[in-house]
Amino acid sequence: MVSGKDRIAEARRSSGAHSCVECGRCVAVCPMAEMYSNFSIEMSPRGVIKKALTGDNIITDENIWYCTECNAGTDFCPQGVSCRDLIRALREIAIEENMVENLKHCTRCGKQFLSIPAKNFVFERLREEPPNVLNILELCPSCRREMYMLRNT
Repeated sequence: MVSGKDRIAEARRSSGAHSCVECGRCVAVCPMAEMYSNFSIEMSPRGVIKKALTGDNIITDENIWYCTECNAGTDFCPQGVSCRDLIRALREIAIEENMVENLKHCTRCGKQFLSIPAKNFVFERLREEPPNVLNILELCPSCRREMYMLRNT
């Protein structure tokens, strides 16, 4: 069995995190800055990459759960670092190592996820909407993105 530490190292390698030059382009295009009033460098793609590289216990860091998985950071990264792939891998490790409470199961694909950060944002914005609109919160970030694309393209 591969250890969590080895899996984190593999996530860093496969996402290209070691290539990060800290230019900040991922932070500049990250939608979380507009979504969360408490947005900070720690929660940004660059902050998560830095923590993953420095060996901080990143899989217990709540900031890995704020990412919308939009891939904008990767699209603008001059080094091709995939923030989304790194964060997805870190989330999977956290779930598999039982480091996360309040997990939900996506009603579309069955994948486990934590929706607290997104849920708080969506509830704040959509509190006047009918209950069926909030069903989107029962989907994992990947399925949410797919549903959005299907409805809006």
